[in-house]
Amino acid sequence: MKKKLFFAVLLAALCGNAGASSGGYRAGEKAPPPHREDAAKKGTEDTLATKAKVIRDFRQGGYVTLEGYIIHEQKPGHYLFRDSSDTVRFMAPRSAFRGQVYQASEKVRVSGRVYGKADETFMKVSRIDRP
Repeated sequence: MKKKLFFAVLLAALCGNAGASSGGYRAGEKAPPPHREDAAKKGTEDTLATKAKVIRDFRQGGYVTLEGYIIHEQKPGHYLFRDSSDTVRFMAPRSAFRGQVYQASEKVRVSGRVYGKADETFMKVSRIDRP
């Protein structure tokens, strides 16, 4: 009888604790998208959005976010992007614009992967937003 009572009390104590905790990992929630992780200004100069001049030395396929201006459409889906440091080419499908239309005078944030080296560097952009 004492063993049954002991196990009943032990089981009640363990079940009570498990139901009370609300922290931890939840499989149903999604992680924030990658383009939002590093784009915010966090207070130091080295955590600001990357500059176009710097991406010429990035690794192939590296994900990057730039803030600047779309200055020219070279041909459908191919554009020139300019920020305060340099100009870089990028390719973007219509879906990257998410139904928005941007003018050359509007500042935008482009996020995508870097390909090529030196003067042949270009980006494959997956998302274009307003900063």
